[in-house]
Amino acid sequence: MKKPKKTPIIGVIWKVAFNALKSNPIIILPFCISGVLKLLGLVFIFISIFYPLSLVFAPIIKTLWGEAYLHYPFNFNLMPKLFYYAQVSVYVLMDGLLSGIAVWMIFRVNEGKKPVFSEALKKVFPKYIILVGFLLTVFLIVYMISFGENFAIMKLLRFKFMTILLKRGLLDFIKIFLNFFIIVLIETLFAFVIPFVVLKGRGFFKAIGGSLSLAKKLFFTVFILIIIPTTISLPISLLKAGLPALIAKTLPEITFLVLGAGVILTVFIDWIVTTSLALLFLLRKDLGLEKIK
Repeated sequence: MKKPKKTPIIGVIWKVAFNALKSNPIIILPFCISGVLKLLGLVFIFISIFYPLSLVFAPIIKTLWGEAYLHYPFNFNLMPKLFYYAQVSVYVLMDGLLSGIAVWMIFRVNEGKKPVFSEALKKVFPKYIILVGFLLTVFLIVYMISFGENFAIMKLLRFKFMTILLKRGLLDFIKIFLNFFIIVLIETLFAFVIPFVVLKGRGFFKAIGGSLSLAKKLFFTVFILIIIPTTISLPISLLKAGLPALIAKTLPEITFLVLGAGVILTVFIDWIVTTSLALLFLLRKDLGLEKIK
């Protein structure tokens, strides 16, 4: 008699995640708040060249980038850069807190209790500084890697193959895929920092140490849980890289749509990744995975 096939752990995690969302839609609220903040930032950037905001921001834009970017259609050429700064600000200052709230609510769902946003905020807010410090650290690591990439590219430009890639516009696309895998790897290593901080009350360094140890044991599972949903963002990243050509074929306003679509897509990706990792953290013993001591 054949033994019944076991459902893969990743399938179990995703099934529990979607069932949790179906019965408790509030668990996606933190990610929606993050998305709304980013969209507000995008709108703010768009209207910053108009009165009365132009009184404050027009001189700054003129000084740093030039007067041309205060006028249509060049303001849309600057928009991705300014929006990147807005996204980083929300990521560092708010996403740690919001992800922590989500993790706490998922914990309550796993305990068979009703998740309450205000209760989660009360539990997580005292850990705000640690969470901000963690995401700031992640951002600095990614920034330094990106800086190293650009430095290496400058050194390699003397080689003919790099010149060919640059002329054909392929270098940016190669960087997108390379950075994608680097970011997924970093997220894999630090996947459990927020659960350790929020659910176990660990400090900054102990949470990072715990995450590195647990991620090492569950590396393949964690990597798959992150990379599959995150792959959905690649088309938007490619569109961002090709915005100049896209604008030339359509309208400058397409920039606003591409950036906005990226934010909306990120809400779903962040929800499924954070929820999956939190459930893996909570259920790893029940799933027969080695539990960190």
